[in-house]
Amino acid sequence: MERIYHRYEYWECFKAGFFKNISGDEKKELSSQVIELFKNPKKTEKFMRKVISDWVYSSEHNLTNLSLNRVAWLGQAACCVYANIPYKITMENWRFVDKEKQKIACDIAEKVIKEYELSRKK
Repeated sequence: MERIYHRYEYWECFKAGFFKNISGDEKKELSSQVIELFKNPKKTEKFMRKVISDWVYSSEHNLTNLSLNRVAWLGQAACCVYANIPYKITMENWRFVDKEKQKIACDIAEKVIKEYELSRKK
């Protein structure tokens, strides 16, 4: 797959607060939202697919980078689309997601990424 670059000004994730710093009560609330999203596999898949469809530039920039942990990026991006959760909060709270649900979320991400790659070949 050819690597595609976009300047950060085009990244939908940047505009949505993916890199935002949050603390206090808002951080606590968003932390619980991370766990809630990954508890529900259907919702997890829905928001991962929404990332692909709504974040064209961010998806191209990140999912064509084979040296990036694309599974993690897609999960973090899904949380951001789901509830405006910055990636750091997703990273910090991933360990609180049940191990079985982690595996399911990773499997979903791998499936969505594979479908994304196939759609780019056409």
